[in-house]
Amino acid sequence: MRSVSFRSEAGVTAGVGARAAAWLALAAGYGLMLWQNLPGHLSVDSVIELHEGRFHVRETWGPGIFPFILGIFDRIAPGTALYVIVGALLLYGGWALLPQLRGRASWWFPLVAAAAVLTPNILIYQGIVWHDVLFANAAMAGFLCLAFADRDWQKPRRPWVRLALSVLLLAAAGLLRQNGIVVLAPAAAAVAWIARGGGRRRAAAWGGGWFLAVVAATAVLSVTALPQGPTFEKADAQGMRVLEIYDLAGGLARDPRLPLPHIAQVDAATAAALRATAPKFYSPQRVDFIDQVERLQHRLVRLPSRAIFGDWLDMVLHRPDLYLAHRIQAFRWVFATPVIDRCLPVYLGIDGPPQEMAELGLEKVWGDRDQRLYNYSTWFYDTPVMSHVAYAVLALALLILFVVRRGPADGPMAALQAAGLVFAASFFPVSLACDYRYLYFLDVAALTGLLYFAADPRLRGPERRAPPA
Repeated sequence: MRSVSFRSEAGVTAGVGARAAAWLALAAGYGLMLWQNLPGHLSVDSVIELHEGRFHVRETWGPGIFPFILGIFDRIAPGTALYVIVGALLLYGGWALLPQLRGRASWWFPLVAAAAVLTPNILIYQGIVWHDVLFANAAMAGFLCLAFADRDWQKPRRPWVRLALSVLLLAAAGLLRQNGIVVLAPAAAAVAWIARGGGRRRAAAWGGGWFLAVVAATAVLSVTALPQGPTFEKADAQGMRVLEIYDLAGGLARDPRLPLPHIAQVDAATAAALRATAPKFYSPQRVDFIDQVERLQHRLVRLPSRAIFGDWLDMVLHRPDLYLAHRIQAFRWVFATPVIDRCLPVYLGIDGPPQEMAELGLEKVWGDRDQRLYNYSTWFYDTPVMSHVAYAVLALALLILFVVRRGPADGPMAALQAAGLVFAASFFPVSLACDYRYLYFLDVAALTGLLYFAADPRLRGPERRAPPA
């Protein structure tokens, strides 16, 4: 016999008022964000990436897919306004859908939503044209698709559309940040969790199959995005050179006698210059201080990569104390931001290289609105609202709570928290600067988890229903 379940009219309409209030708060927050930020804030990186997207050239060794995306929106409506409008919808629209995952909305949800959209993390950051922001939005939306797939897994038809969207969004996210690929492991684990009802082998097959689908989508997106130019044909290799030199400078700042046999064999003068310069200009805050030493940069650019890598590997293997001391301090600055004012907490206005600005038809912008937004953001400096440590603690607490509660959609939302934590941890070996934006995904993941829990704060929620007989 077919099982029949009845829900009372009160149960069907429960939370309608809270849901409407939350949608109103999110819509108002979205409108306020657009009003205060359009056509978007562009830093030097943003201007160069828009230039790459419009003219189909490669001028940096950053992610190639972001200029490709900017170029698509720029062809529809020149500039970045349309990109900001659509990109932010991933976050605001995703948050508006959170009550659907549990079928209810408590009055905590609109209160938390109203508070969240007024933080600089949302009000200002969603208007900044940075690939870090789009990465956070796309990754969050990908996990949200998995959460909806979990909710509907026991229905007669598999939620293929949601799974496909999760593949596309997380493949794009993995390309938007060089270390963004680390979020795929928690996502694949979430897919296995969703399919756990069929046994371990079937769950592993689903998780592995989903992961392979993301790999295939990543390959397609990689060749679809802007082609690499001859100068930046090996963008990852360029990034590794910068990272290795920074690590060597950190080691030399602690011990100027650190051997550099491979570099000295190729160019003894450059080895001596690096040894003399590092203690003066090295900082765990960012690599830029070393980059500003032009005479040293002219020497380093001529060094073969194998020489730099050889000395870097020798330090890691034979002087791990120097390497770890440098890495701990660099990670401390990007994760804890001890002096947040030195870590570019927000960026406002438009500014960039004069040639690219002229070719794009852009002018330098810093007005009263930007000054007001900057003053507003300073109210939150040195508070938990702009503290990656606070969001990490929140994400860990929510991760434990969702795993214990084990309700529909709790698995993927726990995986989202794990992804935020894993992504933050991945900066330990690769951090080059303490800019607040680098760990922005951790903030978005924790805020999304908090909103999801606020929609249904019950510690025991509805159980997954068995499919009809």
